[in-house]
Amino acid sequence: MTTSAGIGVLPPIRARQARRTQNMRLATALPMARSVLAVVARPGDESWYLGAILDAFHAQGSRLSVLSFTRGERSGFNDSLHRLESIRPWEFEAAAFALGADHCTIADYPDKALSRFPIERLTEHVTREIRERNVDLLLTVDGRLTERIAPHAAVRAGRECGVPVLAWTLPHGVAQAVRRVAGLAVTGDPDHRIDLEVPVRRQRQWQATGEHHSQAAGDSVQRARLAVQGDREWLRWLVPPDIRTMPAFGAPTSQEAPS
Repeated sequence: MTTSAGIGVLPPIRARQARRTQNMRLATALPMARSVLAVVARPGDESWYLGAILDAFHAQGSRLSVLSFTRGERSGFNDSLHRLESIRPWEFEAAAFALGADHCTIADYPDKALSRFPIERLTEHVTREIRERNVDLLLTVDGRLTERIAPHAAVRAGRECGVPVLAWTLPHGVAQAVRRVAGLAVTGDPDHRIDLEVPVRRQRQWQATGEHHSQAAGDSVQRARLAVQGDREWLRWLVPPDIRTMPAFGAPTSQEAPS
């Protein structure tokens, strides 16, 4: 089977098919959290990577907010009649609300130069949101993508404020299939670093991704990735919860931050 762009798609990969060895300690349910803050580098990441996870948190009663460091203006796609720095913040807001968020913020750093700013400066935006929104869980995108600024800032803020940080990732086997099918530069994580494998529903996620109208021409790669993933998402603790004070989160299985 193929997408509309002609990219070959493998059948959905289940966890038992994706990994030759299985970590029996993987949690299959999301942790409980009163207030979740998603931290991403640019608009679209909250939908394509975190959309189904945010929807699942919302379904279990968590309040959601989203922070993007940039307007996403460096994208090579623009199906709108507007400049990306003008239209993408509106798309970001519509997508966040489609996922159930009641607050979203763009820090307004230049997309092409985000890596030039001190990580301490970016972290300040995250810590401010944590305090203002009474956040007790941070959610971000890792998966060994080429750019890892958002997870680094989330980890620093989480450690400073004592807030656990959970990150999207893929098992190596799934990541390999994604690279082959979609050409997405993602390496994933070895089994021992992955802590959760959760079943998800993608209806709200598709609704949110559809709000990014200006990026429609570039959707085929992400659609191919989701076809490979099927109805599963994988996550790892970058800053594990303190099970002595936050028993609802359960015991973590990995202790390391992004490396």
